[in-house]
Amino acid sequence: MSAEMFHTIDNLLQKGERFAVATIVEAEGSTPREEGAKMIVRGNGDTIGTIGGDLAEGEVVEESLDALEEDEPRTVEIKLEEGEKGGVGMKCGGRIKVFVDILKPSSKLVLIGSGKVVKAVAELAEFVGFVPIVIDPFAERGEFSASIQVISEPVEEGIKQVDIDPQSYIVIITRHKYDEVAILEALETEASYIGLMGSENRVISLFQHLESEKDVDRDDLSRVNAPIGLDIGSETPEEIAVSILGEIIRKKRDPEASGTSLKIDY
Repeated sequence: MSAEMFHTIDNLLQKGERFAVATIVEAEGSTPREEGAKMIVRGNGDTIGTIGGDLAEGEVVEESLDALEEDEPRTVEIKLEEGEKGGVGMKCGGRIKVFVDILKPSSKLVLIGSGKVVKAVAELAEFVGFVPIVIDPFAERGEFSASIQVISEPVEEGIKQVDIDPQSYIVIITRHKYDEVAILEALETEASYIGLMGSENRVISLFQHLESEKDVDRDDLSRVNAPIGLDIGSETPEEIAVSILGEIIRKKRDPEASGTSLKIDY
């Protein structure tokens, strides 16, 4: 991959864009480009780079857009021949096999709050591939690794600095200092997941207050996973982080997964 193509892919991912990358993995006979040639296909059909142009490239663009829609990589084989069954009407006479991969930016995990549990969740989230962002007026930059973004501002201001899309996840661990405002702000976003740490009694009391005093609809409150996490008997901040990330990974990968032991009876 050329440095220019690498930087283009990196820039698109940094901007939060999802796109396809088509790569020639096999080339036989006369072909306009060799193995390894790449082309980026964006969601609107725009392309960057080329795998040879003409009718074959047009077919790969169509296949790439279908792959983006179905969120599934695929391999496409194209005969560059005229009149040949399965050919695309080109005179090259060769054949190419193109792998179409789907690239998407890492999901954001927005942590509202600070303290030992937030730190443990942020570190584990980064390890498993999320982009953690901490929002809390009392969060100190030195408490977190340099790669973790820390916004030391009130929730209402800090959350507006983050582009929260349907691939984002929000975890609220404020130790009840500002759970209410955090939930209200989180419900205004398109986040795929909202989780709140707290005891069952605390959660019920807070939800009842939001319904009666803030006119928050019960259906909206159903978006909030509370108490947060999977029941694994966790106690330490690190164990609690595993419980929380376990629930988020299930939401991301397979919401229908049970979260129970995979042990079989034998």
